[in-house]
Amino acid sequence: MKIKTFIVILATVAGLIVSTFTAVMTFVIIGKPICSVMLIKISLTVLSVLPVIGFLSLFSGTYLSRKFLFIQERLAKIRDQEFTQNNSKNFISEVHEINDDINYLSNQLETLIGDLRQKNHNLSNLLISMSHDIKTPITIINGYIEEIEDGLVSKKQLPEALDYMKKEINFLNELTVDMLEFISSMERHKAKEKIILYYFLENELFPLLPKNENVQLINEINKDLVIEFNKIDLKKICINIICNAIKHIEKGYVKVYSEGENIYFENNGNKIEKEYSQKIFDPFFTTSKSKNRKNRKNGFGLGLSIVSNLSTNNSYKCSLKSSDEEKTIFSLEKKEIIIK
Repeated sequence: MKIKTFIVILATVAGLIVSTFTAVMTFVIIGKPICSVMLIKISLTVLSVLPVIGFLSLFSGTYLSRKFLFIQERLAKIRDQEFTQNNSKNFISEVHEINDDINYLSNQLETLIGDLRQKNHNLSNLLISMSHDIKTPITIINGYIEEIEDGLVSKKQLPEALDYMKKEINFLNELTVDMLEFISSMERHKAKEKIILYYFLENELFPLLPKNENVQLINEINKDLVIEFNKIDLKKICINIICNAIKHIEKGYVKVYSEGENIYFENNGNKIEKEYSQKIFDPFFTTSKSKNRKNRKNGFGLGLSIVSNLSTNNSYKCSLKSSDEEKTIFSLEKKEIIIK
């Protein structure tokens, strides 16, 4: 049964009961006995108000059914992954609250589905790159083992062959560590704590960075700035961004400063081309022109992907704000959180 039909029938029956009861009680109050004549009068009275009851029932049924249809249409859009927001006001407070709840759920689902799609995309790229990067050293190691078993490697050549095999194993080990770090960076719901950022950099981060006399580390963070962040995640983010900058600076500086709760990393290293501004956060992407994995100076291209994931997990977004011949700026900006 449609909601409109149900409401019309319910309201009509209720109206008939109320009007009949009212008519009967009227005759009781005035003290007249209820005889056949009175019953006819009561029936005529009820029939006379029946059109009014029917009209009011139809009006209320139509109005309420439209509200239910509105809710149904909104839920159907969410089912079809159309996560639109509707801020229209409703006279019925419960309908208005339901609409607000749907807005909130729509926003949450859009965020979660988008996040899952991005993770699925990243994992797909990860598996594709893994299959290539793992297969190559395994093939090399297997080739050396077969040559040793077939006696094709002399005793004089054996140390060199073993050295090559060790290098390939080290490559696999480094790749495995980076991949596990990348997968771990996708985990959410880590404990956050309040961090006084200036002293965190001075006392816990800068001492861990590689010493380089040609690069000056500048801390211009507001000394009163306190942020909520998982400390281990923040340390990994800062080390990754700053170390990447140091690698691309011949002589210059890396400066960390803040605007509100947003954190910025500025350096005067090599320019990052605009076409790479988004790609650098993709797993296994590297700006190195060399196809030879042994000549890679930027690792496996997972560093900034890890940074992006860790930032998101802490309600921040990492991006390349700008890059030119003079300076490059990475930003760590606080995301706006919708609170229900």
